[in-house]
Amino acid sequence: MGRLTRHELLLVAVGAALGACVGFAAQAGLLGAADTVPPFIFLLFGLGLAEIAAGYVTQTPPGALIRMGARILAFAMGLGVLILVTGRLA
Repeated sequence: MGRLTRHELLLVAVGAALGACVGFAAQAGLLGAADTVPPFIFLLFGLGLAEIAAGYVTQTPPGALIRMGARILAFAMGLGVLILVTGRLA
């Protein structure tokens, strides 16, 4: 994949922070495992919004700003933090 750019590293950090936020929301009972939408979907939605916001701020199309490997790494990092906080995936 090569070296990560500053924007990609920021997305990975946002993914970890979103994973923690979603995990704490699930622990508090705001997001339940029995709900229609599992908690990791909120993580995906948040990462998508973060990438759109970054593209808007930098006036760059989001697809050109961040490579797919960094997106996968950000989701994996967020999912790992979510599992660490809640102790479960869903």
